[in-house]
Amino acid sequence: MAVISYLEYSNRDAKYARDMFSMGNYDPCGRFCQQSVEKRLKYFIEQHGTTDDLPALHIHSLSKLYYRVCELAACQIDRATRGDLLQLTTYYFDTNYPSEMNVELTNAMASEALEIMTKTNNWVDTLLSPPQTDNPTKEDTI
Repeated sequence: MAVISYLEYSNRDAKYARDMFSMGNYDPCGRFCQQSVEKRLKYFIEQHGTTDDLPALHIHSLSKLYYRVCELAACQIDRATRGDLLQLTTYYFDTNYPSEMNVELTNAMASEALEIMTKTNNWVDTLLSPPQTDNPTKEDTI
């Protein structure tokens, strides 16, 4: 049996998030958005990190995962992205675990979660893509 990668799980969770949104199930939409981003960040760490990064694959803090991806990719930490990830984490915990802060996600909140998920996953995908070269290949010149 083949092992399913973090990337495949991330893609599945993104699909489930969109499906839940289209059915008006906003709480699970928010949870699947958080899970998709978490797994996409972990995929990058798994692909570009070292054995020292293995414990990071067992945490659920989007901020910590984001910081590690930024370290590995040698990119700047963006405050807006960090804020978005904190919001997504809040949506996940506030709809998944009992607390005094329990909320029921609205259409607007779930829509925001989808936007954050899409933006973050696209950013990670950009980091995963090989850089484009300016040197044309033989096929490009034909």
